[in-house]
Amino acid sequence: MKERGPIFYDAERVRWRRTRRVMEITGVLLTILLAYFFVTIAVSVELPAGLLPDTKPGYRAVKSKKKPATREGRRRRVANIGKLPATYDPVRAAFFVSWDPNSLASLKKHYKDIDLLIPEQLHAVSADGALTIVDYERGQYTAKAAPAEAISILKEDKLHQWMKSLNPPVELPIMGLVNNYDGVEWRIKEMAQMLASPAARQNLAREIAEYAAESHEAGIVVDFEEVPDASQAHFRQFIAALAPALHSAGLKLMIALPARDDAYDYEFFGKECDAIVVMNYDQHWLTSPPGPIAAQDWFVENLRQIIDVVPPQKIIVGIANYAYDWPVAPEKNNEAAAEYSIQEALLHVEESDTDVEFDSNSLNPHYSYYDEHNHLHQVWMLDAVTAYNELRASERLGVQGTALWRLGSSDTSLWPIWDATHADDTARQKLADLPPGPDLILEGDGDIWHFTDTPLSTTQPAISSPMNPTTPSRFPITSTASAARTRKLPSPSTMAPTLNGHPKSSTF
Repeated sequence: MKERGPIFYDAERVRWRRTRRVMEITGVLLTILLAYFFVTIAVSVELPAGLLPDTKPGYRAVKSKKKPATREGRRRRVANIGKLPATYDPVRAAFFVSWDPNSLASLKKHYKDIDLLIPEQLHAVSADGALTIVDYERGQYTAKAAPAEAISILKEDKLHQWMKSLNPPVELPIMGLVNNYDGVEWRIKEMAQMLASPAARQNLAREIAEYAAESHEAGIVVDFEEVPDASQAHFRQFIAALAPALHSAGLKLMIALPARDDAYDYEFFGKECDAIVVMNYDQHWLTSPPGPIAAQDWFVENLRQIIDVVPPQKIIVGIANYAYDWPVAPEKNNEAAAEYSIQEALLHVEESDTDVEFDSNSLNPHYSYYDEHNHLHQVWMLDAVTAYNELRASERLGVQGTALWRLGSSDTSLWPIWDATHADDTARQKLADLPPGPDLILEGDGDIWHFTDTPLSTTQPAISSPMNPTTPSRFPITSTASAARTRKLPSPSTMAPTLNGHPKSSTF
């Protein structure tokens, strides 16, 4: 019988070669799997959203009550106009105009800082005493309008549309301004004819009161400019008719009067109206020789004279912020001045490479320069520093409040100190911040704007003492945005209409 070998004995080692090959392949696969494992640890793989469980806890933040967006107590201050308040709490008002886009831009930024808005809304420019509306949205279209129609037109302007656009809408007390300006010129002759007619006076008073009541405004501000001496008695009769018409509806009446003009009966108007808005500026005006717009001693003396016949609680002091640029001719017949915003005036300082000086007598800033025709110009300004000094003087005399003339032309550094009462060094130092304004420097012509520079803020140190008015040590220039304009497919029909150098359809 043949002897058999071991069952698992493989003399040719065939099985070993196969086993080794399997082990080698398995080792390679394990190495690849381990490498992939470590790679997946090092690199996160984003799983499909549907495979991820919602592990976010059901916690919610506690919503804190936001501070009021508006100046607290504004309606109380407006209601106190003409009354003696228990504590000194001055109302802060501001004038608004629709013909300057910068006015709306300034309001959007600073509406929280004012109690009362006085927009130019109504016009008395016809002898029959009819209300007139200047529709600046349609190219200064002027039309007579009944109170309901006037409200309908004005509610569609940019001011009211913006006030309604915010959520919640802006609730800012308004007293509409009525004047004798038709959007182009002051209608003095027609105003005098209207005042001379009892029927026209009654008609205008009735329509103004109806407008104020139906528009739910706080009242009316009358600003009839350059009332002739012969019409002063008729003017008083008109106010005597308008005051009870408004007061019977629970509305206020204020009247804007020049600071020093003996033709006006301040005592009478103080008794009939809730307040007199004293336009305490234009010591030197557009057609006068150059000089301070409101010297500090002149400003204070005007208030003292009016307080002799009108109680302080019935006085709202006009605080102006703008500049007059007088061309100084070699002869004595100087040309009329041009009016500029503070930012425009400071830009002219930079462009002419001149310096602003502070007049120690009037406490008003001024400068001079030569234009491109080598003609001398003198510029006088009322800025944030003069406003600060005037605010402090008004506070010491205990007047009911102040009204800024106007939104869109004021110094940008005014606002931090606008509401300061009993100011200390900390409040005065706020004048050092000079934010840029809304104006643009436009270079060239055309329809396409390319912005070449951006506005920057700057600072100015101020020297002051508690007993003396603030005097700046220097006047740095705030920068503004610059835009180069290039022309493409020029066509008069495609150019935006301009007003004072700015497109009417744009707000900067």
